[in-house]
Amino acid sequence: MIVHILLGPPGCGKGTTAKQLVGEFALTHLSTGDILRDAVSKGTEIGLRAKAIMAAGKLVDDDTVNGLVFARLRDETQDVLFDGYPRTLQQAEALGTFLSTQGIETGFVINIEVPESVLEARVVGRRVCSNSDCGAIYHLQNKPPKVANVCDKCGSSLKHRADDSSEAFKSRMVEFNATFQPMAAYYRGGKQYRRVDGNRTPDQVFVTLSQFFKENA
Repeated sequence: MIVHILLGPPGCGKGTTAKQLVGEFALTHLSTGDILRDAVSKGTEIGLRAKAIMAAGKLVDDDTVNGLVFARLRDETQDVLFDGYPRTLQQAEALGTFLSTQGIETGFVINIEVPESVLEARVVGRRVCSNSDCGAIYHLQNKPPKVANVCDKCGSSLKHRADDSSEAFKSRMVEFNATFQPMAAYYRGGKQYRRVDGNRTPDQVFVTLSQFFKENA
């Protein structure tokens, strides 16, 4: 098994790119959010611990997140693509130690880089369908609905989420950079580390990343 890691700031397109890579190269797509929800729903010991932490209004600590991730990896057989994990230096170091002791190969560590001004425009222009059963996502410039403020798919109204405001984005980026930069430095310089220009269309980014995997097949 090989573990690949996809990194980048909020709004860089990690989720979209991950889905494309998973479909093309038969990878298992793992994100901490998915792993956390799965563990909680199954009522595992570490899942219940994480549930209690969240119920108390606290962030799940690195040790608990790592425990969830490592338990999931032990059950996996095919190559993995992590989307947004690790998030901190401590998580990166713990993951490196775990993979080494388990004899699991570390594959590509891909950092999708996008200027903050571009990220802010992407986030602020985002609109989401108010129908929770639909959840379609639009963008005022890049993917506008056919009728203003109306979902093309179900006809419900579109909403601008509070955490998609300019103020919320700037606050989120301060927090993100404080933990991301030390973690990125941990990987930078490694033979499998790749920097990718994310200020392009999703298909253009996908073509670049696909080439990495094809050349190492």
